[in-house]
Amino acid sequence: MSYNDLPPDHSGPDFPGTDSLEKAQQLYEQNVLAKLYLMPLEFGGQDAPHNTLYVPPVVRELKARFDTTVEELLEQDKKLSYSAEPEYKGRSFIPSKLHLSVRGDAELSQSIDIW
Repeated sequence: MSYNDLPPDHSGPDFPGTDSLEKAQQLYEQNVLAKLYLMPLEFGGQDAPHNTLYVPPVVRELKARFDTTVEELLEQDKKLSYSAEPEYKGRSFIPSKLHLSVRGDAELSQSIDIW
């Protein structure tokens, strides 16, 4: 079930209506959303708007598991190319999916449904 499937009077987040950075930051301040870095800081990513998404906390946890696996591969001296691509619905500032992939000496991919 996605948030779109819930009745209009539901009390859950309204991600289709979260159509600006300001609205996403409000949900972040209310602990509804968490910051997620597309390119992890430990892999050289920057704490900058172009590298930051706002997502439910569970999505950040799922991505962290993926990134831990990537880190283990890097510790084995694997040469890897890392990609994290958000997918959006409508005008929402919150991605509906996050596609993660690694190519090179090892291949790994995962898509995370967000809403």
